[in-house]
Amino acid sequence: MPNHDSILNLDAVLHGFADLDDGDGPSPAYALPVQPLAGGLINDTYALGQRFVLQRLHRIFRPEVNLDIAALVPHLSAGGVPVPRLLPARDGKPWVHIDDVQSPHCGAWRILSRLPGTTRHRLDNPRQAAAAGAMVGRFHAALRGVEHAFAFTRPGAHDTPAHMAKLAKAVDEHRGHQLWDEVAPLATDLQERWAAFGPVPALPARIIHGDLKVSNLLWDGEAVWGVIDLDTMAWSSLDIELGDALRSWCNATAEDAPSPRFDAEVFAAAVRGYLSVAGAWITPDERQAIARGTLRICLELSARFLADALLENYFGWDANRFASRGEHNLVRGRNQLALARAVGEQLAGLQAAVGG
Repeated sequence: MPNHDSILNLDAVLHGFADLDDGDGPSPAYALPVQPLAGGLINDTYALGQRFVLQRLHRIFRPEVNLDIAALVPHLSAGGVPVPRLLPARDGKPWVHIDDVQSPHCGAWRILSRLPGTTRHRLDNPRQAAAAGAMVGRFHAALRGVEHAFAFTRPGAHDTPAHMAKLAKAVDEHRGHQLWDEVAPLATDLQERWAAFGPVPALPARIIHGDLKVSNLLWDGEAVWGVIDLDTMAWSSLDIELGDALRSWCNATAEDAPSPRFDAEVFAAAVRGYLSVAGAWITPDERQAIARGTLRICLELSARFLADALLENYFGWDANRFASRGEHNLVRGRNQLALARAVGEQLAGLQAAVGG
């Protein structure tokens, strides 16, 4: 995250965007107040006035990801899924790029409409899980049959063997890191569990959201109002999509809590909600892969966090609670590994909850 003092002068960025109506008629984007928004792990995110969000894309995303969002948002909106829309720059593109590498604002910036609703970081009851599942079902239904060639893709985003290999390499090459003695035994446990997982299923390719953690849903009380953070949309499989969602939704504690608990009741409710929308078109193989997909993503995310505990170059972190990026990611990696153990212990029951 950049020094927040730098947000007091974003004219070089905001002059590139068309005028915005924040409720009192069109005005220059640079005339609107800017405040940092907390919670994102990747993109630098700010509130722009009352109705907009300003983001600088993380370097892992190319600016062309905005072309994909712009192309798919109309399908989602037509399918009853509220999502943010991109605002145009003066040159017609849905982003502005600051090329000066010496500038604190270097990178690709965009403005999105700000949706109403509140953000949660965990689900409190099965009713919320069912509502979340139904919204995801609508998201997938809205994109069924859409033919889209993505302008930006992240090959290997869920290449679990590659993430395991990256962790093994990090452990091998960073023996001098101050956290190595804590990371190494966790990595060994993790690798053994992944070896026991067995082959991943071959499932149909669908357009997925790619990051359906709880905080990427917007809420109005117990109802899900909308879906945000569309940068990770891609062609992939439902076991990855739902596995990632359910490992987030069913963790009854924070992602960096020391003792996570996997809530099987929330899992069952979420699956019921999803199948209430998708049950007519999801394939039997996809249905049966949901529970194992949840285990897979817990293992995968643990590997990613533990690798970054040593590499310290990817995930955001809470500097108010942890002394370093590595320490925060060590706690996250330990949390996800413990969650994987809990999922593994309940796997038969979770598969029964999915039904046939």
